Amino acid sequence: MHTLLIEGHVKPGKKSEFITVWNREILPTLKKQPGFVDEILLFSISEPEAGAGISLFKTREDAERYYREVFPRSTSQVQHLMTGPPTVRQFNVEASETFRIAAKAAA
Repeated sequence: MHTLLIEGHVKPGKKSEFITVWNREILPTLKKQPGFVDEILLFSISEPEAGAGISLFKTREDAERYYREVFPRSTSQVQHLMTGPPTVRQFNVEASETFRIAAKAAA
C-alpha cells in the first residue's frame, strides 16, 4: 500500500468552507480513483488552520496516477481557501491496522 501525505494551511475563517468543498467535491472524486483505499482528513488542535490529508492507495502507481492526473484539479477547487499550495510527500505503508474511524462533530 502507498500513501500521499498532503499538508497545507487554510485561510483564517475558511476551515468550514474547505471541509464542505472537500466532502462534496474532493472526496467523491477520490473514491472513484483506481486503487483508492481510504482518506483521512486532519486538522491541528494547536494550529486550527493547519491541515493534512492521508490518501491511501493500493499501489504506488495508483497514487502517482492520482497525483499526476487528478490532484491538480482537486487542488484548484480549494486554492482560494488556502494560504498557499499544499505540500505532498509519498510514503510506503510498511504496517497498518484497520480501524473504522468516523469523524465526530466538535463539542
